[in-house]
Amino acid sequence: MKKLLVLLAAVLALGALKLLPFRAQDAAKLLPVKTVIVTRSGDQYVVDVGAGVRAVGRTLSEALARLREELSGTVFLPTAEQVVLTEPAEEAAEAVAEESAFRPAAGIYQTPEPRPDANALSAYLASHPSNYTVLDLRAALAAGRAPALPRLIPADGGWRVDE
Repeated sequence: MKKLLVLLAAVLALGALKLLPFRAQDAAKLLPVKTVIVTRSGDQYVVDVGAGVRAVGRTLSEALARLREELSGTVFLPTAEQVVLTEPAEEAAEAVAEESAFRPAAGIYQTPEPRPDANALSAYLASHPSNYTVLDLRAALAAGRAPALPRLIPADGGWRVDE
């Protein structure tokens, strides 16, 4: 019983000092993301998560940090089911592979469309999941291979996936 009380006192003390390894989050402030569009434009990265929510930075990490800062809620990237890279996708693919914010199982695509609509893509890609994931991208780049990203092609007012 004494050990339990000592443990409880230690947890309370660490909690009061904000030294616990986890934090509580208000679920109402979480902004889950389904599709992330990453564009490398000149010397900037543009991150678009839909509904007009975009951020720009010199690096992908900086753009994601600005996205988190500028929104009133907490952008929750672990819910992203797909990452779409606009062409040319090589530099953006390397940045996505290095970024830990993206979940490894998220599907990854590239598209020639310069400004695709994330919300429209989310609906289409929900029924057309990618066999190529962020983890596959990381593995290919680590092995020195060129990634074989599936291409999203605009077609007849919608999309088509070329694997």
